[in-house]
Amino acid sequence: MKRSFKLKIIAILLIFSSIMISGCSLGNSLLDRDKNEDFEFLGNGSIVTIVIQSARDKGFRFLVTDEDTINELYFSLSRAQKAEEKPVLDPDYIFEFHDDEGNIKYYYYIAGVSKLDRGNFYNDEAYYKVTDRIDNHLISNLYSLRKPKYFEDAYYESIIELAYKVRDENKDKSIGVKIEDDLEVLKYQTSREIADFKDVLKEKDIILLESNDPADIILEIKTVGYTTIVYKAVVDAKGLDKQYYIYSKYKNDINKWDKIISEDKPENF
Repeated sequence: MKRSFKLKIIAILLIFSSIMISGCSLGNSLLDRDKNEDFEFLGNGSIVTIVIQSARDKGFRFLVTDEDTINELYFSLSRAQKAEEKPVLDPDYIFEFHDDEGNIKYYYYIAGVSKLDRGNFYNDEAYYKVTDRIDNHLISNLYSLRKPKYFEDAYYESIIELAYKVRDENKDKSIGVKIEDDLEVLKYQTSREIADFKDVLKEKDIILLESNDPADIILEIKTVGYTTIVYKAVVDAKGLDKQYYIYSKYKNDINKWDKIISEDKPENF
């Protein structure tokens, strides 16, 4: 009786093990089926260096040589789906893949748009939809040392607050905001954030200027200093002959930033 019971237990364990193994095999086969073979060059060990170049700040280049990081990127790209539609936003980064024979492959990347149907990682031959793993595990590490906490709040929201104020005081004039020459923070700007910023300005008929676009009043932003908890900028209001100061200091994760926007230079600026 005991022998029969033991045999039944062994049989059950063998069946369970068989199910587990077949389940794992099925899972692996599904992963393999969805695998994007276009990026196998990244997984075969021939890539020795990846250069990540900011598309806005030519002086910001980040070199990746760590094998684990390269494998992490390979994992993300090997799960990328092909997209039919060309991206409408400008690229934020240029990826250069250098192999051990001196060959280089170039791709462009748009951050923060992984949930859209259009491609966000692409070259002249194909467009791919890549998950936000690249943003969360790679791009975020590039800025972990100096980028101000909640930079988007310190930067864009301060400018919006000032632009709305100028609009309310000058209802009969066209108003434009210019950030494309704000050299200190070009590497932190992304196309998605700029597009959102542009839409918010448009709600009050304020234009986000490009190149030599005209406007009666032009708010030209110049970042003059920042740390992880302090942001400072000077804004030339051309057409008003005024200058504004933006001084933001990080408060906490709930209230985020205390902001001072004034024509008078703030204390400790």
